[in-house]
Amino acid sequence: MRTSVPGWAWFLGVGLLVAAPYPWLAPGLLQQCWYDGIAVVGTAAMAVGTRRNRPEQPAAWWLLVVGQGANVVGDVLYFMLPDRPSPAPYDLPYLLSYFLVAFGLLLLLRRRNRGGDRANLVDSLLVATAFALLTWVFLMKPVVGDRSMALPAQLITLSYPTLDLLLLALLAWLLTTDGVRNVSFVLVAVNMAAFLGGDYVWAFADHALYNPGNLGSRLIDCTYLVAYLCFGAGALHPGMAEIGRPVDLDRVRPVSVRRLVLLAGATLIAPALLAWQAYRGGGRVPDAYPIVLGCVTMFLLVVARMTMLVRQVHAQARVLADQADRLREVAERDPLTGLPNRRAWNAELPSALRRAARDAAPLSLAVLDLDHFKAFNDTYGHQAGDRLLEETAATWVANLRAVDLVARYGGEEFVALLPGATEAEAVALLDRLRPLTPMGCTFSAGVATWNGLESADELVARADRAMYRAKDAGRNRVEAALT
Repeated sequence: MRTSVPGWAWFLGVGLLVAAPYPWLAPGLLQQCWYDGIAVVGTAAMAVGTRRNRPEQPAAWWLLVVGQGANVVGDVLYFMLPDRPSPAPYDLPYLLSYFLVAFGLLLLLRRRNRGGDRANLVDSLLVATAFALLTWVFLMKPVVGDRSMALPAQLITLSYPTLDLLLLALLAWLLTTDGVRNVSFVLVAVNMAAFLGGDYVWAFADHALYNPGNLGSRLIDCTYLVAYLCFGAGALHPGMAEIGRPVDLDRVRPVSVRRLVLLAGATLIAPALLAWQAYRGGGRVPDAYPIVLGCVTMFLLVVARMTMLVRQVHAQARVLADQADRLREVAERDPLTGLPNRRAWNAELPSALRRAARDAAPLSLAVLDLDHFKAFNDTYGHQAGDRLLEETAATWVANLRAVDLVARYGGEEFVALLPGATEAEAVALLDRLRPLTPMGCTFSAGVATWNGLESADELVARADRAMYRAKDAGRNRVEAALT
């Protein structure tokens, strides 16, 4: 059976094939038009996908579209100005692109997480802080120390790595946050990672840390082309509308081993940089204070994250305890009457016997059975029978003492535990209940008072035999058990 290839896949595949020859084109107008043409098509695909798929947060997507478009404008101006002064006209659309993309991502993340995803935000800040330390040492510090640069040129130059760090933090937040992770999500994440990767590679090259050469430079440009194409394909994918949908933050989620490894690696960047500088400087650390600041910041973020993890464990414990309580209640409650069931009764009776022995107090037990319940069901129906059981249970509980326990033993049979009541007091208490039975019905009951020696089963058996004597004697009566 043949299946058609979706439009987003066609766009991505054809776009990558068209971009493949770019590194080997001769430098000049053709190469630049080739690059800018792919960038324009990728941005246009983003606009088409946003309009067609109608995401729930359209403002965020349109900010991303306009941000990518501003980046294309910056590329065109960059090519048209071979002298490239600083500041230059292309700096405005480039920097505007950063702000628009960052704002769009922030809107998308706030909606995706309802503005309450603090744990993942701390994780992303931890990663960004580690990279900020590297950025300062290798990219920003040389600019600050360059006395040949005018202040405006320094500020513009420093703006690029600063905004890259902002986008890196947002990308880390996007990757660590919960929510839908479909094809569109992956393509958008690849777009952000490719743009940032290209920015950092170019930044290191611009600071003369290495020379990529002509072919290497064009290969670096290809990362931006891949980014444009991935974002266009991601916006064309129908799953893009799901990326901004809110997720349930009330559900407690475990922390993955992969994330712990990532966070551990980020925190090790500062001491690794410290060791590298000490090795290169013969024991002298030129960036000691920035490294100390980075370490302190990451330490505080780790403390904040550990606090959140401890709270998460406590939340998990509360959830498990609540679930256990609900399961226990379901297991020990009769669903029709709401009374304790036979399981709960069997658990409570031995404890009551031990308390009576300890306090040397009397303890009586009654077995109650509704009279002619089968005939009532046959005459009025099972729904009326259920209502009789419910109303009978509620009436008995309301008219017994607070210390007394009534449980449904099975069918129309109930048991009552009467602590502190002698046999005569128990019989009198049940006699007061008989005329209160709802719907004109009656019950027969047997009462047994514990002799201090018999087991729980023996005590129930004596009360049960007394109940059957009450039935045999004409029903609607209470009989005391024989000793």
